[in-house]
Amino acid sequence: MTDLHKILVIASGPVGSAQPATSTAETDLTCRRLVEAGKEVIVLTSNPNIFRSHDKHIHYYITPLTTEFVSQVVRRERPDGIIASAGGQIALNVIRAISKNGLLNQFGVTVLGTSPEAIEQTENGEKFRKFLRHQHIPTPESSYVDNAQEALTTAGKIGYPVLMRRGQSRSIARTPAELSSTIDSSVGGGRILIERSISRFKSVQMVMMRDAQDTSVLLGSIESLDPVGVNPANTVVFAPAQTITDRDRTTLRAAARAALAALNIIGCATVSFALDPQSNDWYMLKIKVGLSWTSSLIARATAYPVAGVNTAVALGERLDAVMIGRDHSMTAAIEPGIDAIIARFPQFPRELQTGARLGPQLVAGGAIMTAGRTLESVIMQGIYLLGHDDKRVLSSEIREWDEDTITGHVIQANALRLPALWLALERGFTVRELSELSQINQVFIAAIGRLVDCLSELKTSKDVALLRDAKNFGIADSSIAEVWNMEEDDMRAQRIAAEVTPTYKALDALGLVLPETPTYYASYETENESEPTNLPGVVVIEPNGAAPWLNSAHEAISSTMLAAIREAGCTPILVGSTPRPLVYPGVKHYLLGATQEHLLDIIGLENPIGVICQTAGREGSRIAHVLRRRGITVLGSVPNRHGNRVAPQLQETLTQLSNEDWRICYDPAAAADQMATHLAIDAVADGETVAVLGILNSLEQNESRAGKVIAVTPPRKGAAKMSEQAAAVTVALAKQLQYVGFVHLDMVVSGNTMTVTFIGPSASATVPFLAKTLRIDCIALACHVLLGGKLAEKGISSGLLPQVEGVHVLLPVLRSGLTMAGSSVASIEQMGLVMGSDQTLGKALIKAFAAEHQPLSDHGTVLLEEGTKAGAALAPRLANLGFQIVGMDAAKTLEGVSLIVMDKPEIELRRRATARMVPLLNTVSADAILQVYEARAFALAQLAELSD
Repeated sequence: MTDLHKILVIASGPVGSAQPATSTAETDLTCRRLVEAGKEVIVLTSNPNIFRSHDKHIHYYITPLTTEFVSQVVRRERPDGIIASAGGQIALNVIRAISKNGLLNQFGVTVLGTSPEAIEQTENGEKFRKFLRHQHIPTPESSYVDNAQEALTTAGKIGYPVLMRRGQSRSIARTPAELSSTIDSSVGGGRILIERSISRFKSVQMVMMRDAQDTSVLLGSIESLDPVGVNPANTVVFAPAQTITDRDRTTLRAAARAALAALNIIGCATVSFALDPQSNDWYMLKIKVGLSWTSSLIARATAYPVAGVNTAVALGERLDAVMIGRDHSMTAAIEPGIDAIIARFPQFPRELQTGARLGPQLVAGGAIMTAGRTLESVIMQGIYLLGHDDKRVLSSEIREWDEDTITGHVIQANALRLPALWLALERGFTVRELSELSQINQVFIAAIGRLVDCLSELKTSKDVALLRDAKNFGIADSSIAEVWNMEEDDMRAQRIAAEVTPTYKALDALGLVLPETPTYYASYETENESEPTNLPGVVVIEPNGAAPWLNSAHEAISSTMLAAIREAGCTPILVGSTPRPLVYPGVKHYLLGATQEHLLDIIGLENPIGVICQTAGREGSRIAHVLRRRGITVLGSVPNRHGNRVAPQLQETLTQLSNEDWRICYDPAAAADQMATHLAIDAVADGETVAVLGILNSLEQNESRAGKVIAVTPPRKGAAKMSEQAAAVTVALAKQLQYVGFVHLDMVVSGNTMTVTFIGPSASATVPFLAKTLRIDCIALACHVLLGGKLAEKGISSGLLPQVEGVHVLLPVLRSGLTMAGSSVASIEQMGLVMGSDQTLGKALIKAFAAEHQPLSDHGTVLLEEGTKAGAALAPRLANLGFQIVGMDAAKTLEGVSLIVMDKPEIELRRRATARMVPLLNTVSADAILQVYEARAFALAQLAELSD
């Protein structure tokens, strides 16, 4: 489409319970392909972790991904074309809405790729099921109804169990009582889908690519560990599918091709199927248009550049004319092969790794990926990564489970199912018994059984052949050392002496696609496909923390750091288990957990000039100390493990900084002061100069840490003087501690007392957000100093870096998570972050909540905290704007409540608000927002009475 010059890309928004988002990497790859095609690109996103390119042909808007705001950008920029296939569910929702309201026709904007009409057919459940029936494609019996009574009647006809979908809620009901309960607690409203549950069927997904000339290829197949009924993003999945036959594969591929052709879907699409394990029956369940986590997984597994090809065919190119690979020697019309097994494991915050039931509702907050030659190795790596322990497979708490507890975890899909299966096999359960209890295919359980047997055999044998088998199964040195009752270093030396050492294999579609950013996995075969480059190497550690939302922020930092390392003339070497696509050419990625064993093996092969650990957050600090003990160069400062030793030194410096305006001290315990103003400061230092990236002010009193609460920059309260002093404190302390690299500092301000509660050399989750508020590339600055440069060489002096105008709000995206035993209210889980920017705090807050898809209404019912001075001051202002005010009696159900204003809500109220997606504001934020509403409100009053 050579006549299209300016293309608007709707990028990824926040991850939500029923709104999975694509990786920010997909947006970047899409934009790169558009620029290569000679296009000017406009990117819309609300994600602070988005990669920002230096390419002058790419322009960014930080804006809520809603119909209103996207429409404003369309009117302003007048693009020739628009791409929604890179932005996940939210982008699809927006494109459907703005195509229906006539905006695209009005301005002559072409939707590139799949048409809005086809997207509507796949996204509208009723239309999709009609389409399947018209095409004679098998699909489970289902019906849409308008109310709970009709739902109960329909379920009775279909037969329990049934799948219920309504709004953003998904659940399986096994009885009428369960169905009534799930409908009552559903979020989002709308018609109710009742569908026959096929929960014992295999869950298989086929990732396809199709062009406008009806050439379509199967990029890869994915199979879930758990059967249908558990959202594939909530469970372990494997690529390629492990238990389907060639006949199954051919049948499903043909059905997918026929469906895509009938709908005229152009680009990437994922087609979901259910296969009866006891017959040849199958059903098509869903077609998801565009890029998603499934396409990311296949892109990594096969080296097929899915995002780039998806963009090329959206622009009208033929698959057989699109050339892929590092040397552009292979056509995109191939069906890529794979000579390894890839697994994707869902991540849950550690406190949620319990027996809480997993179902069709998306509750996983992140994912990790493993690769290997054997099914055993990818499962074993996942168990280690999820347990954050490569020494003991099972925790002492799990080993204390009795038989009833084990059976319960095996029967019910939950985050502890893999450990439960392992323990059950150790306790004498058979593979067949466990398969019948769990409905998990025997192939997967048998693989776990071979791991259990291998570790058992190692207890009585140190045979080299058995050791090699154990390593090919992914069993860590630390686990073997534990079994052999010896130190890990001694075990490692013994393994190396026996010539049992890893080789690294590339994921390259059986050698057909040479990737620009190669990914390697460990094997114990003879040929090593990874060779050091001629350039000096720098290893970057990626996180695998217990809080998945933190991973996204640190992944954004490390990914941008890789580009800066490349620009500096070095080879970036990434070590981590990220499932997202790699963006920058010239990067080498070892798809392994950053354990001591793997790092020593990789460093021994690559001989890098150093390792950057600061990008991995707290996990990076632990790794840095391990490497330092080994004499390996860690680039940048490492946190002092005995912070109390430097406290007197810090206090002396802070006393010297005190003046008549500010008393400054150091006290970690002050972080618990909820009444104080909480600040978070990020900086980059070289030991002499300290560049302050920005200062965030937390706007909530229940939690001090920016990133977990609503925060704003520049700080709201006494912004100028307070910011100036906070920056001065950061500069002084970082200089004294001679920090190199990233620096993070927390402090609280109460009256004229400024108390430092934490300072350490690490990149915090707020760095990507602050990077969007700067006029300079702070990640490139950090890379420069980590590689030994000085900030003065870049013309940087100590103090606050130049900021862009406006007020910028960082908002945590909270969604309902797992429901714990004994509770009827789901837990709160942070899924990510969004940001809103404008000229005032109120407008920035309104944008941030719109970006989170919890828009703040300018009318409706407000639950207002009673008996407080702040609440009493807000009440008449709310009433004047037409809000109806209710008290705490409404807190039990939140029925009809559209907004909560409260400074110290109880956790149960927060959970109910999160489950019902009711925005919750404190009085400070409410005041700022009301100022916006009042400024645009018109006077409304009765006519004055006539005088006598």
